[in-house]
Amino acid sequence: MTEYGIFLPNGSNGYVISEGVKPYPPTFEHHKQIVEEAEKNHFSYALPMIKFKGFGGKTGFWDECLDPFTLTGALAAITTKLRFIPTVGLLALHPAYTARMTATLANLSKGRVGLNIVTGWNKKEYSSMDLWPGQDHYQDRYDFAGEYVSILKELWQTGKCNRKSKYWNLEECSCLPTPKYDIPIISAGQSPAGIEFCDKFANQRFMFGHPKVINYLEENKNNKKKFGSYLYAHIITAKTDSEAKTIGQNIIDKADKEAIETMITSSMLDTNKGGGSEAMQAALNQPLEDGNMAFTSAPVIYGSPKTVAEKLDNIIERTNTDGFMFSWNDYVSGIKVFGEEIRPHLKN
Repeated sequence: MTEYGIFLPNGSNGYVISEGVKPYPPTFEHHKQIVEEAEKNHFSYALPMIKFKGFGGKTGFWDECLDPFTLTGALAAITTKLRFIPTVGLLALHPAYTARMTATLANLSKGRVGLNIVTGWNKKEYSSMDLWPGQDHYQDRYDFAGEYVSILKELWQTGKCNRKSKYWNLEECSCLPTPKYDIPIISAGQSPAGIEFCDKFANQRFMFGHPKVINYLEENKNNKKKFGSYLYAHIITAKTDSEAKTIGQNIIDKADKEAIETMITSSMLDTNKGGGSEAMQAALNQPLEDGNMAFTSAPVIYGSPKTVAEKLDNIIERTNTDGFMFSWNDYVSGIKVFGEEIRPHLKN
């Protein structure tokens, strides 16, 4: 059964870098409405990201961000079925603390928690907190992430960890109580090093649902999988396909170029080939379907509810993807439309 999830807008303005959508701050009240609507419409999971420094511009993109672990605890307490996948910025949190927070959340929510791994590509973001380890981190970051996750798993399984290495010096490190439930690891690694990390450590990999990615998954759908795949896309629905396309194009036309330039300039410092930096630069002039930077390079699935359902079914049939993660211009109404008008047309 295909799973459908939500990329929570816990950073200001969600995932649209444009004056074509009215900027909005992240609030608990908004997220409460989102998860309540999500459970009502049978979504499977929700993922809050983390950003310690935004990209400004006229929209103040991601200048405000709610902590994903605190937010998960609050939202898990008011839901009963929805799974949550808080994001950890590895450079900002010691693995022993991440292990303890996640174990606590897993036990409190009765197993409705996973963990999204972010290695940290934005030098300016982490150097502002004096947490940037140096230029070598660009090349070493997935080695660092692999050891980080190894520590997490050891603490979750045994409650203790001793380790002396390039990155850590742990002596009788403890995490008790251990989680009573499995905590799946999720990653969005795009570079060859990121994919290798997923091979070794991840249960699921998030992938931008670009046409090239869909073609790749289609070509390899019968291969043995080491990890599952969730495809990320932005959804725009309207009464007609042309109306939905017009909404999307207006967002591109009114893109916050200052914020986008700041984001891309930061990403260009990344020397890790084949990763997010190259994808962002390629997205500057892409059409809606291919993922324009006005939508943080996410592809847009647009059209009437029936058309959107047909597009999703086509992707599922071609790729055998495990599921999707979506963002919207207006989350609450978007989730409602998905549940009431798109889902009835879906075959999967």
